[in-house]
Amino acid sequence: MLNLESIIKLIISFSLGIFLGLVTKTNFESKNFVLADWEEPPMVVICPDSHVSAYRVDRAIEWWGIRNKKIAGYHFDHDNKICSLGQFVEGIIFIRGHAMHDPNLYAKTARFTVGFKILSADIHLPNRRKDMPRLLEHEIGHALGFGHVEVLGHIMHPIHEMGGESFWIPD
Repeated sequence: MLNLESIIKLIISFSLGIFLGLVTKTNFESKNFVLADWEEPPMVVICPDSHVSAYRVDRAIEWWGIRNKKIAGYHFDHDNKICSLGQFVEGIIFIRGHAMHDPNLYAKTARFTVGFKILSADIHLPNRRKDMPRLLEHEIGHALGFGHVEVLGHIMHPIHEMGGESFWIPD
């Protein structure tokens, strides 16, 4: 049985490990543009709460397709069967519409990766911002494994108003 001292050491070790992992991840992402990749082209699943149109999703997938980033297709999950499975389901990029905690964020994408392989991604696109130009394309860029790049006009610029239609993988 563990005594109190062992439990405290275990908690401190666990916390330190989490902290060092986050520092390492943040450092890696600040120095690299291509963060990870999919083994197979993912499927986009549009959740009922997103209220994103087929036209908007088509345009975003086409935008990345022109740049040789393949997406298997998309599916509207009208009955919420797939979306209700949780945040991460292998091979799927979810588009959700529920609000985020930070009102200053336009959208947010989380990726579930193992090593440098993406297994799943989850895009949170609040309904009030769902139709902003380039926003869905930018978030799909994150779901495809790209980080931010602070170059004026680049689709992956972290400040939406400074982004644009350009895309290239920086040196």
